[in-house]
Amino acid sequence: MVNTAAVTDGDGFLLSRDEPGGPAVYYRVGAGGVEWSHDATDFLTGRERPVPEPGTLLALVHGLAPPPDATPLPGVRRLALGTRVRVDAGGVTVSRRRPVLPTGTTDLTWAVAEVLRGLPEGYAIAYSGGLSSAFLAVAALSAGHRPALLHAALGGLPGKRQAPAIISDLTVRHIPVDVCELLDHHSVPAGGLMPPLPDLEFPRRLTARLARAAGGGPLVAGTLLEDLVSARLPEADTGPRDWRLLTCEPFHLVGTLPSLSEAAALLEQGVVHSAAGGAESRSAAGAGQDAQPVDGPPPPPPLGRRDLPGMTPAGRVALQTVQQASLSVWKDHLDFLGTLLGRADAGMTERVPADHDGLVLPALHPGVLGAVATLPADRLGRIAGGVFRNHQPLVRAVARHRVRGLRRASSSFGLRLAAAAYLHRESDKIIAELERECALADLGLIDVAVVTGLLREGPGRADHALPLLRLLWIDRWLLKG
Repeated sequence: MVNTAAVTDGDGFLLSRDEPGGPAVYYRVGAGGVEWSHDATDFLTGRERPVPEPGTLLALVHGLAPPPDATPLPGVRRLALGTRVRVDAGGVTVSRRRPVLPTGTTDLTWAVAEVLRGLPEGYAIAYSGGLSSAFLAVAALSAGHRPALLHAALGGLPGKRQAPAIISDLTVRHIPVDVCELLDHHSVPAGGLMPPLPDLEFPRRLTARLARAAGGGPLVAGTLLEDLVSARLPEADTGPRDWRLLTCEPFHLVGTLPSLSEAAALLEQGVVHSAAGGAESRSAAGAGQDAQPVDGPPPPPPLGRRDLPGMTPAGRVALQTVQQASLSVWKDHLDFLGTLLGRADAGMTERVPADHDGLVLPALHPGVLGAVATLPADRLGRIAGGVFRNHQPLVRAVARHRVRGLRRASSSFGLRLAAAAYLHRESDKIIAELERECALADLGLIDVAVVTGLLREGPGRADHALPLLRLLWIDRWLLKG
């Protein structure tokens, strides 16, 4: 239902978004006031949904998130973090104000434990065996809790899976999950104004499985903790005369530099951080908490990505136009929010489904954000043993509990591996489907022969697994419409 706030002579009406997360709000400014709703489809006037622009569809294939306030409906905007829409006797005013974080403790473990103390009894932790979920577990112990650790035992992936690290005094429950079932493109939802993507639908479906196993209690996840508790290499203490730089990653990846001046010059030029932005940049496969962080909050998604082969000339032009406009809007938005809130907002857009009801994310709690904001960069990352070690408050808290054998691969690596496994298993069926009917080809955006060629070749299929899977999901959504 669309709600309407008209111009009044009283105190007025205010729509604002002052914290990351929470339900989405959409609004449309008119001559006599503002209309708003939590569901963008409420603004539809006809029976048929509008098809997103061609460049937007290809941007989604490549993982480029739409601008934070964008919708495919003319005049309808999404209320972005820090945006305020006020209706009063003077009319309608749209402005921005950076949210103010609370000041309080600098003890991150205590701040997260406080969030957990406020939960009902019987909550469980989504436990991947990585740094963030292990930190949640030790924070729960510090709060005097003994929650169950629910580990998704992902089936259908190649190779042997590493067993999750053991947390003393806590029990790990293994929940079998078939990744190919979660990624089935035939089950893509048909509704909505924008096509669903596996980047968000995979964690949503996985969370739903774990939530059912939790028996009705809240499910807590460590999503975004590593994003927020992060520093950049130039902010680390490089020691007397910067001597640590000569042996520090990433310099020794291509050989030790001959002089400190060259190392310092690379730092100043900003070329020593991860080549990709967005969710996929935070750690390469097998990197983990020692990976190089991105330089500030990156506009989603990867800035160093490779375009998916098979786009037509018209498709490449459409993608380039949308990409340039979207990145410009994202940069302005993230510069306005600042590093911490920008990382939180970009991370929510990239990896957290909008309908994550029942999922508790302590990283987005104001008290936790306030605690992170008080930590100086040199407490977040440091150089040790020739490696830039990041996320130090999380690492130290886990080390105090003598936790060993943490998962080192990023969550995005798991999704890419699952996408490759799904395409490998279903490639023959998918090729037949695309050759029979392809909405993106009918729009003149892709060459089906090139895409099916990638699906037939193992290396090409693996290299472009996630964009290919997004393409399938978007194409299926268009056909269902």
